[in-house]
Amino acid sequence: MTNTIQPYTPRPAMDATPTPPTTKPQASPTGQTAQADSVTLSEAAQTSATLVTAARGATGVSQPHVNAIKAALANGSYNVSPENLAQAISTVLSETPR
Repeated sequence: MTNTIQPYTPRPAMDATPTPPTTKPQASPTGQTAQADSVTLSEAAQTSATLVTAARGATGVSQPHVNAIKAALANGSYNVSPENLAQAISTVLSETPR
């Protein structure tokens, strides 16, 4: 994945008369045309970007599990042991980047 970064063009002040943007690359004092900068992401960064995109698109909710918990709460059978709760909290904290 390669992203091209366009050269910086300062914006005119609000009260200044706008100037039309130049469409031709300007030559440097040595006569060479200015090159645009580009960025290439590593494979790890590309994988990370893919995972973030997938996570944003996921609902993250398992409706059958939600319905089962709601039913257990409604009939009074929902029970979580303190040990299981502590283990779940520990797991989440150990997976969270710091």
